This record gives sequence, C-alpha cells and structure tokens, in this order.
Amino acid sequence: MSAPLLVVGDALLDCDLEGEVARLAPDAPVPVVHDAHRRTRPGGAALAALLAARSGHPVTFVTALGEDPASAELRRLLDGEMDLVPLPLRGTLARKTRVRGGGQNLLRLDEGDGRAAGPSRAAREAVARATTILVSDYGRGTAEALRAPRRSGPARPPRVGPAPSR
Repeated sequence: MSAPLLVVGDALLDCDLEGEVARLAPDAPVPVVHDAHRRTRPGGAALAALLAARSGHPVTFVTALGEDPASAELRRLLDGEMDLVPLPLRGTLARKTRVRGGGQNLLRLDEGDGRAAGPSRAAREAVARATTILVSDYGRGTAEALRAPRRSGPARPPRVGPAPSR
C-alpha cells in the first residue's frame, strides 16, 4: 500500500437546488423554479480530496471544520472515503448554493465566513509524516495555519568536505 496523499486546504459545501423553469414570476421578471430537489457535495479542497480517494489513492485530508450544520453534512459526505484530520473552525463552514433551472445556473447564494482557527497536533503530525502534499487554498486559513515558521535570514547550504583549518 502506498503512502497516503495528504490534502491540506479549505473545504466548502456545494449545494444545488435544481428544478424546472416554465414561467416568469408575476411580481418580478425572474424565473420561477418549481419541483426543486437539493443535492449536496464536497467542494473546494474537499472535492480534490474526494476525487483522489475515489481514484484509488489513500488520502488524509486536513481541513477546518466546526460544529455547524454545513460542517456536519460535509463530515457525513466524506465519512469512510478518507482519513479526516479536522482543524478548529472559527465561524461556520462556507456553503455555496446554486439555484438551477432547466440546466442553467440562475443564482448563487454564499453563506458562512468560517476560517481556520489554528493548527492541531494531529494536523502538524500528518504534515510531518507526509511524502506528498496537495494544497488547495481558498483563502480561508487552513494552509496558513499549517505553514512552518520561516527561518530568520537566508538558509545556509550544508557544508561539504572538510572544515576549513584556522
């Protein structure tokens, strides 16, 4: 078995409300979507992790998740697909809802402004063990929370050969 791919990044929850459009609303020039059904799926870095896992790669996914309904739904969707290593989330998980009618996007509703609240020990250990890392950064703080501290000043190359005599 190969070493797991480590995916680090910001998860989103994608939702589609898909229905039929046969008329415009009488009170405004907008399409009326009827008989809409809802479908949710992983988005952002969660989609990258899921696609890798479903293509046969063992995957460890590090992302920020909270106790909100969108985080719970994403956990449910990823359950059994990969090893999930959550970071704490400040706020609520981002949810992108697309209202679709007749196969066309009509509107997108964005909810949730959550950001990673910092690293966890388990996440730092997963990064330290990783041989391959995919970073999927949507600007919500997960990658930044796990960035290794930078050295002050330029790194010195290793010395090769005998030490100079003084």
